[in-house]
Amino acid sequence: VSGPEEVAAPPARRRASLSPAAEMLIDVAASRADRGRITRGRQYAEAGHVVSLEVRNGRAHAQVAGSQNDPFTVTVQLPYRSADDLAVVSAELARTPNGMRAARRGEISGNLLRVLLADDANDIRLVCDCPDPAPVCKHEVAVLEKLAAKIDADPLALFTFRGLDLTTLEHAVMAQAKETSRESETDPELFWTGRQLPDLPTPRVSPALDDSDLDLLHKAMRAISYTNVEQLRAVSYIEDLYDHLCRDAVLDNES
Repeated sequence: VSGPEEVAAPPARRRASLSPAAEMLIDVAASRADRGRITRGRQYAEAGHVVSLEVRNGRAHAQVAGSQNDPFTVTVQLPYRSADDLAVVSAELARTPNGMRAARRGEISGNLLRVLLADDANDIRLVCDCPDPAPVCKHEVAVLEKLAAKIDADPLALFTFRGLDLTTLEHAVMAQAKETSRESETDPELFWTGRQLPDLPTPRVSPALDDSDLDLLHKAMRAISYTNVEQLRAVSYIEDLYDHLCRDAVLDNES
């Protein structure tokens, strides 16, 4: 009779990189489940056995299809955070240059990660209604895999997971940023040295003709043309001229 399976060591990375939040969720399973359940749970996730996943207010609820007729229900519950705890999120993002932009890319500090998820992976609670008595079953592993993938693909899902509305958070960050700027008025060092400025915005660049209403251009040319042929020719000349000017501008920038 074989003995009980040993708890698996943290597995090697399966992707080039993971966001810190996704990495912590993967570590929840890696630190508590045996290697066999981790392998089967990953296979479940890849095979589409997680048939639903809902994330909100500190909990993730999922349905996982197994060997039974009815799917099993899995819950991933984050440790409690008070309103004062969550206020740290907007305060730190406001004090961090490009804080919201970095958060949208999944780049958050260790302090924010602890507030939004947990101080330690073991603080995240898992519940499944399957009969497996193991600390972490394959269904829970599958849900953690899908949840980590969701947050890795959409970093803002981490804030939704904690129950933070993005629009409300952005307003709070703006209000906090104003308060932070007022601090500079009373702090002599900040008054003279200031804080690091955020990056300049990077607006979308596209040819003007692509965003223009060509019907209006045709209407303008129709007013000074005797025939439809002249109208079409005039529009064509304008397009050729625009392309020529843009090409020269690009060459000048490259040189």
